Order: sequence, then structure tokens, then C-alpha cells
Amino acid sequence: MRIEFFKKLIWVISVSLILILALPNCTCKISEEDYNKLQDLRREERQLAADISKKREDKNAIERELKARQTEADKCKEEQDFIQKKLTQWPNVWPDYVPAP
Repeated sequence: MRIEFFKKLIWVISVSLILILALPNCTCKISEEDYNKLQDLRREERQLAADISKKREDKNAIERELKARQTEADKCKEEQDFIQKKLTQWPNVWPDYVPAP
């Protein structure tokens, strides 16, 4: 029975020793090239986020200007419709108008 115990103990020590020697070699280490690439990607991500923000601001400004121009166009259309209506009634554009003697 004692021999079985020692066999198991030697096996456990052997496996432990192998794991202790193998694990430091398995740790993830980033290379200098990968680190530089990661830094470049992060820099590019920040730049793209800033570009997106700028484009959204530009889009909002353009939408505001478009809305102002649309309002202006609607006003012009109303004036044009008014003038067209008066032209169809020519020469009696203002029927309630009585010229002064």
C-alpha cells in the first residue's frame, strides 16, 4: 500500500512539475508589432468616432438649413398662388374697391 501511495505521489509531483515548467511558456505576451498595431487601431477608432460626430453635426446643420429653405419655398408658393389667383380675376382684382372721384 505504501508503494501505491509513493507512485501516486511521484505522479502528482511529476504532473505538477511539468505544469509549473510549461505554464510560464503559455502565458499570453503581446509582441511589439502587435502592440503598435493595437495602438494604431485605437488611434484610428478615436479618429473615426470624431469623424462620425462631425458628420452628424454637419447633417443636423444641413437639415436645419433645408427646413429653413423649405419654409421659404412654401412662402413663395403661397405668394405665387395669391398672384395667380389675382391674375385670373384681372382687371377686377379687387371687386370691392371703388375709385375715388
